Amino acid sequence: MITFQRLALVRLLSLRVLLLVMLPFAGGVNAGQAVDIYKAEVLVKNQSEAERNAAARASFGELIVRVSGQRAAISHPAIQQALPNAQNYLFGFAYKSSADKIIEEGKSLSATGLQLNFEPRAIEKLLRDAQLPLWPATRPKVLVWLVAKGPAGLRVVPQPADIQAMQAQASYRGLPLVFADADLEANDLWSANLEKIKAASLHYKADAILVGRYAPSSIGSIPVPSSSLSNEALDTASTSLNGLGPWVGDWQLVHADSIQSFNDETPEASGLFSSAIDRAADYFANQYAITPTNQGPQSIVLRVRNIASFGAFKEAQRYLDELAMVQRMEVVTVNSDGLLVRLNVEGDTKLLLSTLALGRRLVPEAAATAPATDIDAEAMAELDQALATENGISPQAPVSAAAPTHAGTLEDPLIFVWQK
Repeated sequence: MITFQRLALVRLLSLRVLLLVMLPFAGGVNAGQAVDIYKAEVLVKNQSEAERNAAARASFGELIVRVSGQRAAISHPAIQQALPNAQNYLFGFAYKSSADKIIEEGKSLSATGLQLNFEPRAIEKLLRDAQLPLWPATRPKVLVWLVAKGPAGLRVVPQPADIQAMQAQASYRGLPLVFADADLEANDLWSANLEKIKAASLHYKADAILVGRYAPSSIGSIPVPSSSLSNEALDTASTSLNGLGPWVGDWQLVHADSIQSFNDETPEASGLFSSAIDRAADYFANQYAITPTNQGPQSIVLRVRNIASFGAFKEAQRYLDELAMVQRMEVVTVNSDGLLVRLNVEGDTKLLLSTLALGRRLVPEAAATAPATDIDAEAMAELDQALATENGISPQAPVSAAAPTHAGTLEDPLIFVWQK
């Protein structure tokens, strides 16, 4: 964690820009969702140390998959070597009562709930030493629309078992979900009319949309996404689809200006949901995970406008200090044109922009909805004194933005506007 206040400033500025540009269907300001990716909850037979250590080993693989974003990470030799001593990566645990049972050798045994809290720094070091990615805890919130077709027609209200299957896998992968209400006609969902789906999704303020269409294979194939299917072919019904199968599913993942499509066939409907969550989590991990390299940190320079008070400066500090990919931040200058900051980041410019977008506290100047506010004289004096005290930084004349495109260098910084 960077201790200098000025180093914290750009880390705070980094988590929230690109999704305003990348996510045209999102309304209002949402900032991803912080997920407790270092916690595991299990059932144990008793409160002995041996039982707790066994639970830590059993949970370790799940934790590594969730934090790295890679399903194959558990097979890495370094992870396999650490697995027998998984308890060494804990910093705390807690027991709680549970009405659930453990089935062992055909017998039903009373169980106790155990919450295991793994040490983030130790896990992150293990991943970095193994050259495995780190998917930070701020994750995109995914809005889920589901529609199923059976012999009697369409059903837009998911079965509780469907939702539970998705939530269980989403918890395993660390992907926050919200399920849409029945705000759309069934035929619009079954035809995957994305324009109508995006419009109906606005008030949920999610970061992405996942549309799932599924049916027993005996019903026939799922149509290609279209808005032209006849209502006669899409009669709705509220019948249960339990006991049918095998199942086919078609999924559309809408994120930013990208649409990911995938389909599956499984013996049970629950398999469709687990697979869909895995596909979505794999996609987002590829977008946001930090992958260690041997090249060292990259330097990127930003000009941050709309820091119009000392309070905004401190808020930006707190924000940047929590940004996982920023290793070091330096305030170069502060003046009426804003802050000029240099970031040493673990990753490239694309990852930085994606990360900024997810937080949405910074937007590219061209995409800002409101003009930046100039720093008033009193705030300027406060900032001058604070920065001079920290590292002898003095204000300079505003740097003119000459180039239409920005390279992220000291001479040509990327320009963002801080969102209050």
